[in-house]
Amino acid sequence: MRTLVIGDIHGCYDELRLLLDKFNPDKSDRIFSVGDVINRGPESYKCISLLKELNVVTIMGNHEHWYLKCYPFEDNTVTSFNFRRLEIEDHIEWIRSLPYFIMADDFIIVHAGFDPVIAFKDNTYDMLVSVRTLEHTGSPWFDGYFGSKHIYFGHWAKLGLFFGKNVTNLDTGCVYGGTLSGYIIEENRLIQIPAKKTYHNIYDETL
Repeated sequence: MRTLVIGDIHGCYDELRLLLDKFNPDKSDRIFSVGDVINRGPESYKCISLLKELNVVTIMGNHEHWYLKCYPFEDNTVTSFNFRRLEIEDHIEWIRSLPYFIMADDFIIVHAGFDPVIAFKDNTYDMLVSVRTLEHTGSPWFDGYFGSKHIYFGHWAKLGLFFGKNVTNLDTGCVYGGTLSGYIIEENRLIQIPAKKTYHNIYDETL
């Protein structure tokens, strides 16, 4: 059995397809996504369809989290996510079902991170999907993490690929013209697919 963790996808379907083809999963393998499957890239709907087809365990990202807060009242949000109204209806229940983290025996997968000063279960959903630096320290959230479980996260394209002490950032900015990254835990092996183009300007990033 192999375990693949995929970084932020943001609608980059072609790159996701290539990454999964390169991984070539079999029935015994596990695949996880750190979230932010949707928005900014061109094919959010197709990305969700593919993840559902392959039973990929997907974590709630900030784009899914905030989309649910707006849906169905904000037509501009639907447009910005490159969905047609009927298409999003197909997948809205799937988005609602996404967990905010996965805690396994030896690793945790979360979209953004958490405040390690407080108990993991006491972190808010907003913290889990949006934190980069902590307000009370001004430092990256993981600077204060000394736990034994390895943390796999995304949400931080400007940080880029990062291997720290028991933490790994897999957001390598595919939608911004970078790469889509996947990490095979048991093999300690990285798969990266270069973006076909720059779909969104990283300097416009606010979420």
